[in-house]
Amino acid sequence: MEFIQSFGYDIAHGRAAEYQQWLAANEDAWKAAMPEGTEYVGTYAVVSSSEKDAGSFFTIYRLDSYGAQDRLAEAGKSGEFARIMGEAMTFGDFEKGAGYSQFLLKNVNDATIWG
Repeated sequence: MEFIQSFGYDIAHGRAAEYQQWLAANEDAWKAAMPEGTEYVGTYAVVSSSEKDAGSFFTIYRLDSYGAQDRLAEAGKSGEFARIMGEAMTFGDFEKGAGYSQFLLKNVNDATIWG
């Protein structure tokens, strides 16, 4: 089974270049800090979209099961993954009206589809 989990968000005004630098310095640690059954795929800037409020940046994870979400939640409480997430969150724009989205996508060959 495979899932893709995507978080779309905006970065606080004037901090995008700083976020880019932070990512360059921390992506290897982010990848290494992921719990078993999860993978940090990367963080991407939107260059074209028809969506108005989905966010300008997307962080994408690959998960091996629904249970991987529980392992991510546990890893977020302490340790290196918690540090990385805490620092990453300081760049976010959480004002009303800022873009945000979340998707959990399941591989279509593993999905139950009727009709």
